Amino acid sequence: CSVTCGKGSQTRTVTCVDKNRAEVPQIYCQDKKPRSSKHCSRRPCSSKINKCPVSCETDKDTNEIKCRDKNLQVVDPAVCSNQIKHQTLPCFNKNCDLYRWETGDWSECSRTCGFGRKHRSVTCVDLSGGRVSAHLCENDKKPKGKRRCSEFPCPYIWNTGHWSECSVTCGEGKQTRTVVCQAVTKEGWILPGEVHFGCRPEEMPSSSRYCNYGDCNSRNHWTVEPWGECLATCGHGYQRRQVNCVDKHGEITRRGLCVPLYRPVASRPCYNGHCYATSCKEFKKLTTIRRDSDYQLKVGNQLVKIYCSDMRKREPKEYITLPQGPGENFSETFDKKLKKAGTCPYNGQRPDDQCKECQKLTHEEAGNTTFSKIRIDLNTLIVSVSDDTFGSTHSGKFVPYATSGDCYSSSNCPQGRFSINLVDTGFIVSVNTTWNLHGNRASQRIWRLREGQIIRGVCGGHCGVCSPDPRVGLKLDLLR
Repeated sequence: CSVTCGKGSQTRTVTCVDKNRAEVPQIYCQDKKPRSSKHCSRRPCSSKINKCPVSCETDKDTNEIKCRDKNLQVVDPAVCSNQIKHQTLPCFNKNCDLYRWETGDWSECSRTCGFGRKHRSVTCVDLSGGRVSAHLCENDKKPKGKRRCSEFPCPYIWNTGHWSECSVTCGEGKQTRTVVCQAVTKEGWILPGEVHFGCRPEEMPSSSRYCNYGDCNSRNHWTVEPWGECLATCGHGYQRRQVNCVDKHGEITRRGLCVPLYRPVASRPCYNGHCYATSCKEFKKLTTIRRDSDYQLKVGNQLVKIYCSDMRKREPKEYITLPQGPGENFSETFDKKLKKAGTCPYNGQRPDDQCKECQKLTHEEAGNTTFSKIRIDLNTLIVSVSDDTFGSTHSGKFVPYATSGDCYSSSNCPQGRFSINLVDTGFIVSVNTTWNLHGNRASQRIWRLREGQIIRGVCGGHCGVCSPDPRVGLKLDLLR
């Protein structure tokens, strides 16, 4: 049940399967489809009772305010006088919830890129919604009034190199570093090369600073060892070095003998190249990005553009965006039925809307669905043809991806069509993918074009349908 108390709902998946329990298109299940959701209820919800001596309620008949103690016994109204601002105000709560936290809407992120902050108002209010002192709500946990926000990394950043070693081993010296403006991808990868526009000059970090490891005439001063390797195998990490306090002879001594103000840093951030995620969940873990969009992920040994959906949820989903559009990626179950099922008029060509040979009643399972994105399992490279998240059904029923059929003719005259166009996705349909025929006098014609980037199909029967063989599924391969 969706709730732990009160009324909620329960859901379940309902699929059409054959005798081997393999999923097949819904048109093969003739029985009424079982419902996929229902109402459910749990024990009544109740607020926790705070440490409050009294509560109040309204008498429904007289609209009279009664004062009750924690055992719900009526007591002298004077006991409640300090808790009710207006004697005519109904008080419905029997659990002393006379005050509550009220939150406003979150503001926009303080920055359009990179890290920023969102704010909202959090106030303590009474039963009438009037603002009161915050200490009256202290029995309840105060909601957060601010939180960090981050969308895409900024497209251009001032990227700084490491500070050089101090120009002197004691006394006042100087350190320098490189500061360049560089482009950043929306995945957060810093692109090589300098960009001479995009970064704001007033935000440019300094490229030099003074340094001092200690007075040359003092008994002790700081020394440093070379920096170690970056601790991150890829992406952002830290590297460390040994910092010692030495005497005039260079011998290591107690750190307390050196001036803490002059102590050099022992660690610094480092960047060890791009980290390529292999799933949207891993990409979410590696970055601060929470926006649904196309990102470069590593599939096999190649970088491929994958659309990450539900990035604000625990389990993001992977989809392939179809650049050729819905017009090239559709599935159809043709709606017309011939009066004489054993014929194939018009030399097998599709009839127009004024088809005289067709029945008035259309095929009850007819539908036309287009797709802008398709769900893919990046481990198996198998497409979930029944996922309708980015499918649009323009007429009739939803038709799974790479599926078509009709109830038009029993004379090898299929009219249902489907189209797969993976051009510019980095994928092709695997040669191991085949289509199964189901139904009476079913027939199909499948064309494989551009080495599998495009698949066209025409399927039908009386009634007939074709769909990817469920033993393999709609299997894809990487375009080499």
